[in-house]
Amino acid sequence: MSNRLSKHQKKILENLAVKPNMTTKDLAEMVFGKIVPYKTKEYASTYRSLIALEKKGLIKRIRTQLSWQSTKTE
Repeated sequence: MSNRLSKHQKKILENLAVKPNMTTKDLAEMVFGKIVPYKTKEYASTYRSLIALEKKGLIKRIRTQLSWQSTKTE
């Protein structure tokens, strides 16, 4: 595994230094400078960069899935 950081990884770390908690979508939009829908190549690229940074120990995931709750009260 290379210790060098890609251009996208550097941008991600810069953004997280300013705002510590961001979603993958927020980071993708900051890196690419445009609206980034889910399931696009830009979103996937950002996700891969985040995983690589996590493996290097530079960032950590704080939420792994969305939580759902019933609105029905019985």
